Amino acid sequence: MAENNLAELEFSSSIDFQPLLRNKKKSVNTNEAITTQLELFSWKFYAFGSEVYAVIGLSFMALILERLAANQGVLSSDHLTPCINSTALEASEEIRCVVKIFGKHVDTAAFSMYTFSISVFLQAITAISIGAAADHGSVRKALLLFFAFFGSISTMCFLIPTLLLAFVAISSNVSFGASIVCLNGFLPVLVRNHPETREIANRIRAYTNRDSQNPENDYDRIHVVESEEIPNENTSIDHLTTTKDRSVFSSSDESLCDEPISHNKTIEDLILDLNTKKEQLTGQISLEGFSYGYFGGVILLSVCLVISIILHGSIMSLQIGVFLSGLWWFLVSLFLSRLLPNRPGPPLKLGNGDKVRPIDYVTFSWKRLWINILEAKHLKMTFRFLTAWFLLSDGYTTISSVALLFAQTTLQISPTGLITISLLTPVSALLGTILWPKIQTYLELTTKQTILLLLLFLVTIPLYGCLGFISPIGGLKTSAEMYFLAILYGFLIGPIQGYCRSLFAELIPQGRETEFFALYAVTDKGSSWLGPLLVAIITDLTHEIRYGFLLLVVLLFLPIPILWNLDVKQGRIQATEASIEEDNFRN
Repeated sequence: MAENNLAELEFSSSIDFQPLLRNKKKSVNTNEAITTQLELFSWKFYAFGSEVYAVIGLSFMALILERLAANQGVLSSDHLTPCINSTALEASEEIRCVVKIFGKHVDTAAFSMYTFSISVFLQAITAISIGAAADHGSVRKALLLFFAFFGSISTMCFLIPTLLLAFVAISSNVSFGASIVCLNGFLPVLVRNHPETREIANRIRAYTNRDSQNPENDYDRIHVVESEEIPNENTSIDHLTTTKDRSVFSSSDESLCDEPISHNKTIEDLILDLNTKKEQLTGQISLEGFSYGYFGGVILLSVCLVISIILHGSIMSLQIGVFLSGLWWFLVSLFLSRLLPNRPGPPLKLGNGDKVRPIDYVTFSWKRLWINILEAKHLKMTFRFLTAWFLLSDGYTTISSVALLFAQTTLQISPTGLITISLLTPVSALLGTILWPKIQTYLELTTKQTILLLLLFLVTIPLYGCLGFISPIGGLKTSAEMYFLAILYGFLIGPIQGYCRSLFAELIPQGRETEFFALYAVTDKGSSWLGPLLVAIITDLTHEIRYGFLLLVVLLFLPIPILWNLDVKQGRIQATEASIEEDNFRN
């Protein structure tokens, strides 16, 4: 503990806090309403509706498209025999079903993954294009609701049995991703105006107000570690505060806070407290949002399981499940439209003073993306993490789609069994988000170490699938194995998502949280098309989806050495320096 305190002290003492003081003065904006519990509930409740689409809609859509394509397809062995009721598919894994698309025979499983790849690619383009609107102006909520309603209505159209549903799947998935980008734009605002955050910010405001009355003492107050006070392992941070620092606040300043102001805290301590509180609240609210989403998915999946049993596992049972996920999403969006405040961002200002047009938001977003890319050399650790996240998110996303298609096409698991697999994953993910923090505490692991451990376990899933090439038993050849791997996957993927977002939050320049979380989302969605596309090509060429597991091993292993060489402490310093440079530029 002493070593951790010393490290934090060395880190904070190396920074010129004058630019951060100016930021803090501006951040305490009394014109912004304090975040209410109802507002927080509304924000998390949207995940309760939209994540049902991610848990059910996306999974079932892939299966439905494959099944519809198979109903119109022929055997790969002769391109003549219809796939419907053919025993050859069950007799050999080498014989696959193909369908003619734009004059070319495509594996039916590959057709589904091609569709998904296109939708995710367009999703990333859309997310980049609306990023400015989510940060500036008053259209954040309007865009959120537009994409929510458009996406949910598109999803409800999946009752129509036609291959044209591929276009419906693309539009619904693009809308889902865009709505999540807009929703994430609210998160930093809710955290900034959370009562606990505002309390600390008000203390900093009182401190800086006192500084403005006594400017000659600013330097002494900020740099509290005098040259003769070199800390050692037994030196506490409180011991380093000087008498001047303990007398900074008067009783009149304490009226700005809900609690009495601590008289032994320096400006450095308060700023670190504020950053720590923001990180804690961001992680807490985000994880609760994930929990709401998983809980909603479990409820509707249970309903879908009953429907599948009643309809004897027909393709219609899956289509009804997708329809219900769209209806669920639509109804929750109606609720959100009434209860979630607008929370507009600062207006977008053009250099020439012209009126801002809708296209200006799009061009501004793409310019900011290019600026962030150019800034990579100054934020090496932040972009090193994003590189690892690009591969990691692509890997775990592809596992989900490949596993279900493998279960349906190779293991011949019924729709009822597929719904059961889809149900086991979010239930296990909920359990994982509860137990892994306890495991982390027991093993005394850092966030980075926990992610690395989770990754090592996750790699074993595709490795086990590859075992089927050389082993006569095991290697994912029975439905029981698939059920077990679904539980293991869920137990790992829930914590991985939470811990990765938490680690990234430590590497973001202050004051640019939304901008970088948008980049985080684009990196996620921008890579999610690559894995399915490569697996689709492999399956199309080999007519053996099992080869996709080899690609997944590579995608999940590559982030491990990248994260191993990630210096989190250096990343924090780089992020702080970037925020100071940005502040100096604006001033």
